[in-house]
Amino acid sequence: MTPTIHPEQLISVASQLFQKVANNAKAQKLSLYDGEKAPGIEVREYMKRLVRYTGCDVDTIIIAIIYIDRICINAGIAITGNNVHRLLLAGFVVAIKWRQDRVHGNGHYATVGGVTRQELNRLERTALNDLKWETHVPQKAYANYLQHFKGIMEQEGKPHSI
Repeated sequence: MTPTIHPEQLISVASQLFQKVANNAKAQKLSLYDGEKAPGIEVREYMKRLVRYTGCDVDTIIIAIIYIDRICINAGIAITGNNVHRLLLAGFVVAIKWRQDRVHGNGHYATVGGVTRQELNRLERTALNDLKWETHVPQKAYANYLQHFKGIMEQEGKPHSI
């Protein structure tokens, strides 16, 4: 996988999409991803924090987004202001552990994500169950997501080549 998008550009576009979806979500049944209230950090800043302190690359970000889509479909939930941060954290942690050779312990990811280690363990376990333990992402699916983000950047007039 050879992306031609800079991580900051991907975070910018993806966070806007997540924020827009979360803002337009209607009330729904609560899921294990829901917090009592939305955290006091914008989605973009949260994604930047996850990337900065976990060292994940563009491939991992895209795979995390694919996982979040799969989780929402399989669990029958919508992205809301109360769950978007926890969905991002769960998606990122699972993607990091699947993709990267060097990973931190869950204590590190919990601190970065602003949750307890026990909550992160629960989120990761729930995400894997909602993914039905299917962490493989076919090249075609990855390419479709990458192309989608490139298309959005081109529409917005943002260059995407490194």
